[in-house]
Amino acid sequence: MSLRAKFILLLSTIFCVVVANTFIIYALDKQGQAKLEAVIHTHNVLDESEKLYNQITSAETGQRGYLLTQDLNYLEPYYSALEQVKKHFLAVNRLTLSNPEQQNTLALIDELVNKKLAELALTVTLVMQGTPYALEEAKAIVLTDEGKQYMDQIRWHILQFQNTEKAKLEQQNAEYQRNRLFITRFVTLQIPLIVILLVFCAFYINSKLFKPMKILIKNTKQLEKGMPAKMMTINSHDEIGYLFKRFIRMSNIINKRASKLNFQVSHDHLTGVLNRTELEPALKHATSLCSEDNKLAVIFIDINKFKQLNDNYGHLIGDLVLKETAKRVTSSVRADDDVYRYGGDEFVIVAHNIAKRCYINAMLNHLMERFDSPFIFEQHTVTVSLSIGVALAPDHSQDPQKLLKLADQAMYQAKQASKNGYHLYQNSTQED
Repeated sequence: MSLRAKFILLLSTIFCVVVANTFIIYALDKQGQAKLEAVIHTHNVLDESEKLYNQITSAETGQRGYLLTQDLNYLEPYYSALEQVKKHFLAVNRLTLSNPEQQNTLALIDELVNKKLAELALTVTLVMQGTPYALEEAKAIVLTDEGKQYMDQIRWHILQFQNTEKAKLEQQNAEYQRNRLFITRFVTLQIPLIVILLVFCAFYINSKLFKPMKILIKNTKQLEKGMPAKMMTINSHDEIGYLFKRFIRMSNIINKRASKLNFQVSHDHLTGVLNRTELEPALKHATSLCSEDNKLAVIFIDINKFKQLNDNYGHLIGDLVLKETAKRVTSSVRADDDVYRYGGDEFVIVAHNIAKRCYINAMLNHLMERFDSPFIFEQHTVTVSLSIGVALAPDHSQDPQKLLKLADQAMYQAKQASKNGYHLYQNSTQED
């Protein structure tokens, strides 16, 4: 996954967490508002039911005052109370439409209230007639206690009605408090979670971007001073990993080119290729950088029957053969591969960044084709053949000395097999 994709994924995750938490808090708050509205609704039911009972009591008080004094002033609160009774009863009825049980109770209360109001209206009408008989009749109705019984029943049913609403109110209030407590705890937990995510994001960006860039800048300064870059190890397969690999490869090429300036020290004076003293440290460095995706090949080359050629044509022609061999070998490899004269008629190629073994076959076939044409020196035509052995790192070993030894063994196997060919080292667990 690319670094850009990782950053987008990380930021998207944080964004989704924030959005999800916001949505959850919104949903919880909306649920809390619904619970609060239920609490307020129940409060309104209790309030209206209490007002209903108080207005019925006020109507009775006005009726009693008028019966005792025949003062018309008592009728004003009586009639006002009658209007309020209707108003508050309708309000309670409307607030409890969705509750069949309370509606049944209200139906009983309505029946009793109508009977009570009818009793009050009858006595007031009789008193308003002003006759002794009517007054006695009104007093007789009051003395029957029928009106008191109605009031007692009304009071009992309203009390039952209110007890039911109070129990509901207690439950609703508890649910509302639990909702608010849950929101508070949820928000309290989300704040450190968001902080942790942001801190992780900062450390992740620093680890994946700024820290590698700091290492890269430091090594760039090393190269600017003419010093080799320090060994860098990075396992990421994103843009930074690619940049590091390219930088490492570039720094290796720069170091190799810089080392060639000291030609007399690092190169064979006859063939112009790197000498044996340069092979060991270079191979050690190369094996430390190789991996399964970027293999290292050590190619050991021996000129077949070189001693016989020297005896037949002389050392001068022998030297020319070594030079031409080095030239053809060097022209057959890539720019970032290294050719060494190991000693006498032996050469070593160190091939870097080999992704697959089949690439070695293509390289060696190309190398062998370079020696299909004979060497021509003045009047002499010399045919030269090679025996080549190959060992791979890390497949066969990452020890430089062992790699050389394995490549040398593979070369002798090639020499014994055809006197002109190559052989890739193999053991019992590996195939060519």
